[in-house]
Amino acid sequence: MKKQLKKYKSRLILVFISLVPLLFTSTIPFTSHTRLPLNLVKGSEHGWSGEQKLYMITLEADSEYTIVVNSGSWNMDVSIKIGETPYMINGLSVDSSSTHEERMHFTASISGDHFIQIKVNSGSGFYYILVESGITGSATGSNVIFFDVSYLLVLLLPSVFILAVGLLIFKRRASKPERKPFINIYKKGYKEDKDSLGTNDDVMICEHCGVEINKGLKKCPNCQVSLK
Repeated sequence: MKKQLKKYKSRLILVFISLVPLLFTSTIPFTSHTRLPLNLVKGSEHGWSGEQKLYMITLEADSEYTIVVNSGSWNMDVSIKIGETPYMINGLSVDSSSTHEERMHFTASISGDHFIQIKVNSGSGFYYILVESGITGSATGSNVIFFDVSYLLVLLLPSVFILAVGLLIFKRRASKPERKPFINIYKKGYKEDKDSLGTNDDVMICEHCGVEINKGLKKCPNCQVSLK
């Protein structure tokens, strides 16, 4: 019973340890975004080629908005994604490969926080981002529905890896036969009959089997080998 409890306790500890990376990676997006004001330009945003930046803004359901990202003379190719969670698993995106400005029209389906991801596809430099109420200007491209599970893999892979390695170790340990202690029945018998052997001066070790025997014996009673 104690052995089973120890086994389940070890597995519970393993599950807890595997959840630690998940708790860490799942909270990063909620702390790494920048809050945007509505109808106000946020300028001097810098991006390197391949870099992604996350912004958060509060929108009203069924209201129309325009998202503008302008890199001015820096000639940066950027894309815009907007979703309802910071993990950016699904939502709408626009990418016209313009090296000057991206403009996206968007209608919010729910009231609350929305997350905007700006990715620098090429080039590097500064840009400004603006979220306006209503439809202004012409969109640089059509909105495309996206579904991306890459961050979901980032969330789960560390935990799955730790759990798999831990279970493999448990399985290997369980497959190993238990070591049983070696008991020398002859030595035990001689210990129980210690008085018959006399003092330490009257006792010797058989060089063939290692059992304690009386020095006066000519043959070992354990291995039956003649003694000199």
